[in-house]
Amino acid sequence: MIEIDGKRLQLADIATVAGGGTKVTLAPSAIDRMAASQRSARATALSRPVYGRSTGVGANRSVALDAANKDANVHGLNLLRSHAVDAGRVLDRETVRAMLVIRLSQLAAGSSGISPSVADAVVDMLNADALPEVREFGGIGTADLAALAGTALTLLGERPTMEGKDVPAPLETWATEDALPFISSSALTIAQATLAHQRLATLVENLTTVSALSFAAMSGNPEALSPEVARAADSPAVTEVAGVLLGLVEGSGAPARIQDPYCLRTLPQALGSVVEELDALGTLLERLVVAGHENPLVFGSAEEGSNGVAHHGLFQMTSLARRIDALELAIGAACATNLRRISLLCDPAYTGLHRFLAGDDAGQSGVMMLEYVAAAAVGRIRANAQPVSLQTVVLSLGAEEDASFASVASSRMDSTVRALSTVVGIELLCASRALRLLGRTRGEFTSPRFRKALDAGLSLPADVQDRDLRPDVDAASHLAILPELGH
Repeated sequence: MIEIDGKRLQLADIATVAGGGTKVTLAPSAIDRMAASQRSARATALSRPVYGRSTGVGANRSVALDAANKDANVHGLNLLRSHAVDAGRVLDRETVRAMLVIRLSQLAAGSSGISPSVADAVVDMLNADALPEVREFGGIGTADLAALAGTALTLLGERPTMEGKDVPAPLETWATEDALPFISSSALTIAQATLAHQRLATLVENLTTVSALSFAAMSGNPEALSPEVARAADSPAVTEVAGVLLGLVEGSGAPARIQDPYCLRTLPQALGSVVEELDALGTLLERLVVAGHENPLVFGSAEEGSNGVAHHGLFQMTSLARRIDALELAIGAACATNLRRISLLCDPAYTGLHRFLAGDDAGQSGVMMLEYVAAAAVGRIRANAQPVSLQTVVLSLGAEEDASFASVASSRMDSTVRALSTVVGIELLCASRALRLLGRTRGEFTSPRFRKALDAGLSLPADVQDRDLRPDVDAASHLAILPELGH
């Protein structure tokens, strides 16, 4: 059971809930905070117009709602129904669960003015795994209105769940005062970024270890990783990665060259840049999953007379788009060294083995085609690295004249994860094959992490005769996404 308190939520806990099997509960303090926020919002609405509560939304923000209307909740229901449209492929259950737990955490922060009963309904939906069907197209990085409005319709029983059945206990109605506050969030965008971030963190850790396998297979020169060089680095992340790599390659033997190719010599810079951007994105996500960014933002206490609301633009996920762009660029740049290491592992001049790590030099192709597969995957990664933060759009009769498109950046990170796992898997396959052919054994190396990675690589098929390598690539790519290569 994971308690949601609106103050802190670990990214790893989000991934755990998203994976299924772990339930959530709201902390009593979170419920009290939401109730106080609701009282504050209601008190403020008695003295001034409040966007989405006493007015329309978007270009209708100047349209006042009739507070005397006996069907006062009709506007809220209309808002949810009109904003629930999305399109494209249906998103997976893991992503939807992550969206729901993040939205709960944001509501628990106490800045929305929403009724705690709505949060309770989301808890029940999540714990029952009765999930809304959410599709890929709808958000533009200014709140995931469609995904959350569709969730509301599912909670009301107007839409079936992903299994085609209704939620166990649908809500009877939805108050207008709770409509905009519920959908005013980028929880889906943040969820996709969070899940991709957690997978990339594992992948980058494994990439570092696999790079060390390649370094050993090509008898790299550890001088480039020395403490003297690391201290002169331009980034703490580069210094850190250099130290990690130096420990990994201990026992690799005498270097074959005075100066290695860039793909070995600049490993700390290439991987350090990725680690730096990955950490920066993680720090931002940790703030966003507990941030009350609903528009308007509710603050103060009704009892103390400090209640108020502030209309704002915090829903514009500009920083998130920029952070994802920077990470994608760093990964795309680092992949050049991946491809070069895979190429050099196939070159007798760097390993002393047969071309393409084949069984003989009588024309066998060995792992030749793996270079092509890796290059295709890198092509996808580099395409994903085209910045989305430069995009913009004008919508709603000009009332909304910009968008971050963080939703696009976030959604395509999953594609980068899949492509990078292929690249890392192929390098693992080639590096471990080279080490096996060189007769290297785990006992020669002092790093337990290196030994685990070598064991994982040596668990792949040992046959070097020309054959179908698709199963090998599948197995190696699967190892690439497992913590410490599955060992």
